[in-house]
Amino acid sequence: MSPLTSLQTKCILALLFYFVTFSLNAQYQGALRIENYAGTNSIFLNPASSNNYPLRWDLNLVSAGFFIDNSLAYISNTSLGDLSKNGDQVRAGWQMENIIGENLVADFYRDTIKNNYIQTSQTINGPAFLFNTNGGQSIGAFYNLRVMAGAPKLPGSLNYYSYISKSVNEFIDFPSFNFSFMAWDEIGAHFSQRISTSTGYISAGINLKVLRGYEAGYISVNNDTNIRFLDSNQVEVSGLNTQYGYTTSNIDIVENESFNRDPSGSGFGVDLGFNYVIEDETDTPKLRLGVSINDIGTVKFKTNAEVHALRGTQNIIFDEETYQSFTTLEEARDQASRDVLGAIGLSQIDEDLKVGLPTTFSLQADYKVIENVYVSGLFINRISFSPYSVKATNFLALAPRFEHRWGMVSLPINITEYKRVKMGAAVRLGFIVLGTDDLGSIIGTKEFRGTDLYVGVKANPFQIGKSKRGGSKGSGKKSQVKCYKF
Repeated sequence: MSPLTSLQTKCILALLFYFVTFSLNAQYQGALRIENYAGTNSIFLNPASSNNYPLRWDLNLVSAGFFIDNSLAYISNTSLGDLSKNGDQVRAGWQMENIIGENLVADFYRDTIKNNYIQTSQTINGPAFLFNTNGGQSIGAFYNLRVMAGAPKLPGSLNYYSYISKSVNEFIDFPSFNFSFMAWDEIGAHFSQRISTSTGYISAGINLKVLRGYEAGYISVNNDTNIRFLDSNQVEVSGLNTQYGYTTSNIDIVENESFNRDPSGSGFGVDLGFNYVIEDETDTPKLRLGVSINDIGTVKFKTNAEVHALRGTQNIIFDEETYQSFTTLEEARDQASRDVLGAIGLSQIDEDLKVGLPTTFSLQADYKVIENVYVSGLFINRISFSPYSVKATNFLALAPRFEHRWGMVSLPINITEYKRVKMGAAVRLGFIVLGTDDLGSIIGTKEFRGTDLYVGVKANPFQIGKSKRGGSKGSGKKSQVKCYKF
């Protein structure tokens, strides 16, 4: 195979620069959501955790951040700040003979055997309110705007160095894989109940969410497909079995045309959680164990959506120059239908697009070592009910922290997709939280593969009155918290 053209190189550099630099929302914000004063933020990790919040009420004003991670490519010897200033100086490593010691060089990893992953998520947690009653209940409401995209098991055969080394007429295996994305918002209600036990309490919680879908799409390649380059312009594909779908409301927007912000889909989602808490002699949690299943649900796009299938047992030849000449997705769609099925319009199989939420199963543990010093553990694993669901990131974390009513410091050790180990840091000062699950990307790293940065601003009582959550069966205690004196 011949090297990439200048235009192809520029396109790949642009994609790499996006995928390893920009994406709104930190990964799981473990330090922000697992501490005792997390309040509204805790219910997105485990809906039962609101009953662990020691204050009467909590108001999240806004929280947001950046997250992206991948195992396919990297940019050498740089940091987030360096890239924001010098992003236009990034060079293509696959066009250089030697990149050792070079800065700002984008390149692919050379491993063409192992599966890779690309994951990105963008979330803004808008206004959210939580109120703890005297009867052991917690109630609340919230709004979230979310965007997620990724391919958790991208075949190694798709690596640039895999196909560039192939000769003409040599076959390339193209195993099954899925890529999906969706943009949606959530308007939700929260409820949890706690019941006292002889050693502490148990609690269960639920988030009910009304979903509005804005944009979505997916591609699913099933079974093993073989690809063979006949020459520099023609590709032969055998065993093709592909389904793809996408929304069309903004697909052909031209310059100066307004963006369609109206939702095209709707749905319903739910989060479920359970906590078991052992308290110490001060009636504060000594050990907290939690389990939760989050983001159960589907968004159905009934307008401005298409679903297509391309299936054929015969050998199919695609002409690269033909597809490169197209300027719209519709042109490529029609040509693919003609190449595979013999005519335009035969590939569409549905006008309703269904995309599942990024469902996860999570375990949490939090242990008080001494007063104000805690160690927490977090396990999150995606659950895929459909190949057309948005896929969450698998995540492990172990985080020691110092916690006080008016401050918190945490240094988590994180593992993404059970492959990449990262060091994080998080700080809360009063009502402001700042943190990252990838400290290396902030201060500088040899291989910049992504970044993670989150910030949150909230409000809660400076002082709780004399009333406590106690006095009846099924309730828990909420001790008075005094205003800090400087």
